Amino acid sequence: MPLQHIKRLQMVFDFANGSFPMLKLPTGFRYVAWRPEMLEIHADIKHRGFRNDLDARIFPTFRNYKQCVNLMQSISASPAFLPAATLLIANGDEHDLFEYVACIQGMRFSGEVGAVQNIAVLPDYRGRGIGRAILLGSLLGFRQHGIRRVTLEVTAENKPAVQLYTHVGFKTFNVHFLKIFE
Repeated sequence: MPLQHIKRLQMVFDFANGSFPMLKLPTGFRYVAWRPEMLEIHADIKHRGFRNDLDARIFPTFRNYKQCVNLMQSISASPAFLPAATLLIANGDEHDLFEYVACIQGMRFSGEVGAVQNIAVLPDYRGRGIGRAILLGSLLGFRQHGIRRVTLEVTAENKPAVQLYTHVGFKTFNVHFLKIFE
């Protein structure tokens, strides 16, 4: 089993450093606020969004739906869980056929600091502005609850995600390496 070092970036968005980007969903998509009965939908999107990506090699939990359910149970049961920063995006009208296509979970780790747990966008919906929309929707939820800085962590190889976070206004504040065996 060869050892691989994965570069991870810790990034921060500071509401005091600049303007908040405009919140706009692509046509035909809508936000769905967190409700406890949505837990398995978040788990499903997380699993389908990550299971074939690099993140599933780093975090094996993403490879298995039941483990994603357990992860969502752990996240949502945490005292740090912030429902206002936890969203789904659905494609289609709630009165018609629709599909959930993205999810994000938010945590509050101190009075003014929050963290994005995971952002998952189904592969067929990437490159359409869905990731940006769900990230901005979550940031709005953080801001409405008095959070001044939001952190997240991303694999440096995930260039589209790093570009998205940088474009929205996140700045890298730390770099570390994870060891994984393949």
